[in-house]
Amino acid sequence: MEIPSTRFDMTNPFAQVRQQMNHAETVLRQLPPAQRAQLLAELLPPIPARRSSPAIEPAVTMVTVKADDWDGGPVVQRTASTPVLRPRRIARHIPWQWRLIVVGIRLTRIVRRAARKQVKQFNKLQRQMMRRVLPRHRPMRGARAR
Repeated sequence: MEIPSTRFDMTNPFAQVRQQMNHAETVLRQLPPAQRAQLLAELLPPIPARRSSPAIEPAVTMVTVKADDWDGGPVVQRTASTPVLRPRRIARHIPWQWRLIVVGIRLTRIVRRAARKQVKQFNKLQRQMMRRVLPRHRPMRGARAR
């Protein structure tokens, strides 16, 4: 007796189920069409019509008015929108020492950024000056020799 390898093979955990599905499909294909339709109707329940949930739909007010009774004004009176009250975050008292630390950290960042910018500009100027004063025998790439 031969044991199918899919029973113990866990590289594909759905192999056994897929094999059973293929077998069921071949059996269904071999049945006569009338018997196949009857069997499918018994096994598969009808899919219910999908109802949309009222939480997702926007609120809509429908009003029917006879055309001869309508004076052309607004049909629905707008209700005032419900205000949404969110709790406000109350800032707690911060001691002056902590404030000084925070200000110092921010100032350090600002100074570092400015220094980085100046170093960048200085290096750029240096490169430009080097390009202007070049030896004739081995000029830098992109520079004009004297």
